[in-house]
Order: sequence, then structure tokens, then C-alpha cells
Amino acid sequence: MNAATQTLTRCLVCGFTEVRTDEVIDRGIVLLAECPRCQHLWTVRPAATGRRSVPGRAEGTAVDAA
Repeated sequence: MNAATQTLTRCLVCGFTEVRTDEVIDRGIVLLAECPRCQHLWTVRPAATGRRSVPGRAEGTAVDAA
């Protein structure tokens, strides 16, 4: 299994340690996790590690809705 798709997380149902994950962007980063042993699926939103600014935009400026 590719190291990029393995985590140190255990399955919440059966405790299997080789959980597969996929990282997606949906209003931030979300991890989609799947246990290959019992087929349990879940999502994890990692804790924010800091605020990222959008390049080219000054801090504190409003964004116009389209």
C-alpha cells in the first residue's frame, strides 16, 4: 500500500490499523477514510494548523459575492 494513503488511525469499528484515506478539499481539507477489513467509511476534518491567506488579497478585505 502506498505510504501516502496510509494513516496511523485505527478503524473506529473493528480496530484495524491499515486504514485507507483520501484527502479532498471541501471548505477546507477533509480526509475520507475507509477500513479495508470491515468496509467502514468515515470522514475526518483535521484541526486547523493556522490561518492561510489568499495570495494577492490584503488581510481583512472583504470578498464580493458573485
